[in-house]
Amino acid sequence: MNRRGLVVVAAALALLVTGSAVALAGPVSGGPGGLLGGASDPPALLHFDTDEVRCPDDFSANSSTSVVADAENTEITYSRNVSLPGPSHAIGGPTFERVNESAYVLDVPTEETDAAPRSCSGVVRYNGTVRIPAGDDPWTLIVKQDGETVTTLRGDSDSSLLGGSTSVSGSVSAPDSGSNSTDSSE
Repeated sequence: MNRRGLVVVAAALALLVTGSAVALAGPVSGGPGGLLGGASDPPALLHFDTDEVRCPDDFSANSSTSVVADAENTEITYSRNVSLPGPSHAIGGPTFERVNESAYVLDVPTEETDAAPRSCSGVVRYNGTVRIPAGDDPWTLIVKQDGETVTTLRGDSDSSLLGGSTSVSGSVSAPDSGSNSTDSSE
C-alpha cells in the first residue's frame, strides 16, 4: 500500500472512531444526556418557609428573586411580603406545578387558622425555592397568591462547562395597596 492509501485508511478510521464516540456519548453540551453533564432533576418545590407575622405601622408589598443555573437545573428563590386578609389568617401550604413544557405556577394560599386573633390583620414574608430542569429554556414562573397572579418571572438560563449566565425579567401585579418592587440577581 502506498503512502496515499495509508493516509486515506487512517482518515477513515479516525472518522469512524470519532463518530462512534459521539454517537455513544450524546451531545457534548452540559444539558440532559450530555457527555459531561448529568440528567436534570424533575421540577419541585425545594423549600418554603415564612417569617413571624408582624403588625407594622406601614405595609410595603415588596419581593425579591434570586436565580441560580447550572448544567442540570435552574433554582429560583422568590420572597414576598404579604398583607394577610384578617387577624386570624396565615400562609397555608403552597403548591407548585408545571403547566406546560416551560411554564410553572407557585400558588401561595392564605387560610384562616384556629390561632388566637392578632391585634391587626398582619404582614408576613415568605421564601420559596423551586427547581426546574435546565432544558426548559426559556422558562416562565407565575407566582400566585390565593389563585391571583402577583408576579410573572421569565428567564433564560444559559450554562455550559465553562460557566453560565441567567437573565430574568418580571412583571408585578398589585392586589395589595402599597409599593411593589422586583429585584433580580444573576
